[in-house]
Amino acid sequence: MDNVIAGAPATAPMSWRRRVGVWLAFAAVLGLAPWCFPSDAALTLMTQMGTAAILALSFNLLLGSTGLLSFCHATYAGIGAYAGVWCMNRIGAQGLPLSMAVVPLAGALAAGVAGATLGFVTTRRAGMTFAMITLGMAELVWVLAAMLPEWFGGERGIPTDRTLGAAWFGVTFATQRDIYGLVAVWLFVCMALMYGITRTPLGFLARAVRDNAVRVAFLGPSPSAVRYRMQILAAAFAGVAGALGALNFELVSADAFSLERSGVVLVFTVLGGTTYFAGPIVGAVVGVFATVMLATLTRAWQLYLGLGFLAVVLFAPGGIAGLIAGHGRAWRTGMVRTLWRPYAAVCAGLATCVGGLIAIIEMTYGARLASDVGLTAAGGLSAHAGPGTWGMATVAVMAGWVIVRHAGRELRRRVADALRSTEDGR
Repeated sequence: MDNVIAGAPATAPMSWRRRVGVWLAFAAVLGLAPWCFPSDAALTLMTQMGTAAILALSFNLLLGSTGLLSFCHATYAGIGAYAGVWCMNRIGAQGLPLSMAVVPLAGALAAGVAGATLGFVTTRRAGMTFAMITLGMAELVWVLAAMLPEWFGGERGIPTDRTLGAAWFGVTFATQRDIYGLVAVWLFVCMALMYGITRTPLGFLARAVRDNAVRVAFLGPSPSAVRYRMQILAAAFAGVAGALGALNFELVSADAFSLERSGVVLVFTVLGGTTYFAGPIVGAVVGVFATVMLATLTRAWQLYLGLGFLAVVLFAPGGIAGLIAGHGRAWRTGMVRTLWRPYAAVCAGLATCVGGLIAIIEMTYGARLASDVGLTAAGGLSAHAGPGTWGMATVAVMAGWVIVRHAGRELRRRVADALRSTEDGR
């Protein structure tokens, strides 16, 4: 559907007053969230969302702004997490008059140094070469962390206590609300700084390198130098996210360097949309929520997350943010009044297809594990479903797909007619 609305006329650049309003609204959401969802479980979930949002935004400085696909971004977050834990333990052991609120600065510094060190090698090339080099770097650091348990704690990790720091303004981070507040403040600050970076000459050069590095080199600036600086900045922000994660869980282990962590960051960023600044935030919120909630409902949660990622890549390359932006343009231009019927048909087809697919996946898992692993919300599918249930689920998938195909063509036709009439009216 993102491709369907992509032909809608682009909106004018956002004015500074509207931009300030958006930032104030975002700050209000961060401030009101703990009052709307005061339970410790909700605060923990929102804390993880904020940490993941910082990490995804920093990753998008490479992927979306500079065109670099990195497989070692979680490495910098892991270095920031270890730096944060070591800093917290030193503050607690020596009784330094420092608050744990400054710990993310240590994570940013350590990860920035690591980004300058590793990036000196990785950013000399771009494209697939860069991706493969970062993959090797991530594997190297992961293996070294496992081989040096006296430094990295091995699989057991290094524990810490976030309440041992000095109380600044009466905050000791003994409650989950305090940790959420710290993460919210750092999220707003890091988001503002990263947005500012995208508006600087370095940010514009990074996008130029992404689009045509040869032309940038012909004009004078070195593409490798631009990539190197963006790598350092992205690594520093990833270190902030890693240190905040260590503060939240009060533990860090060698698993922080795993390739799975880098893969999750990639999924969240692409899921939200790399072409929009706020896309990684949307992807982090949706991804963390889906991961936590699906893990409590079904053992196939990783499969659902992978299928969702595949669907976004194939059918909505702009991500969730792209879908929201496209549909927002359709609403503002009044196209929704003529498109609601094909919209409803597409949504009905998607619901039918997805429902049948969920039934097939859950019944397959049930048959494989010989136990009841179905979604309770889906009616308690079990491993003993009969041929009729399998047949109904298969028919639902096929019927839903046919409806989506036909309704999608009708939606595209009406969008084209609406755009043509708009141009004729001009």
